[in-house]
Amino acid sequence: MPGQPTDWMGVLDRLLAGDRLAFLQMNRLISGFLAQGRAYDFRDEWDDLRQEVLIAVVENARAGRLRDPKALLGYVRVITRNKFIDRLKEHLRHHEKETLPWDDETARAMSADAEIDVEATATLRAAIRDLPAEEQRVLDGVYRHGKTYDEVSQDTGLPLGTMKRRLRGALATLRRRMVGETK
Repeated sequence: MPGQPTDWMGVLDRLLAGDRLAFLQMNRLISGFLAQGRAYDFRDEWDDLRQEVLIAVVENARAGRLRDPKALLGYVRVITRNKFIDRLKEHLRHHEKETLPWDDETARAMSADAEIDVEATATLRAAIRDLPAEEQRVLDGVYRHGKTYDEVSQDTGLPLGTMKRRLRGALATLRRRMVGETK
């Protein structure tokens, strides 16, 4: 019934038991807290934020730290706000003017080693410079420095899922631009 308050402790117990409906209810609760916090600019990252909050809630519930039903909603609200603030701080640390070291010397070394078309290399470098800074950092870590996804995720401070999504997006953008300009 819509008039009855939700038993969030019961929802948490069902979530710990693997109930999909409880998972969706908890996600809806967290999304509501994100909306109350006016996290609209980070709407594309809500999935990651909800995941981080859910992980924290489940870990603390399994550790026995969430016993008071009256405090559960407050805890979820606070942890959601804290995770959102952490995300804001992380974005503020990255400056817009940071660029990757894709310079002419690197391009010459690459074309000398692999006999790459200089024009295509210049087009690729320009396409990379046009990518958002986060996508540039992910590409740089994986392809230029040869780091693992976990290492790049840790270096950039992005959750692994977000890092992979940004990498896929960057590669798709580069593919579209390079195919579009060679035809």
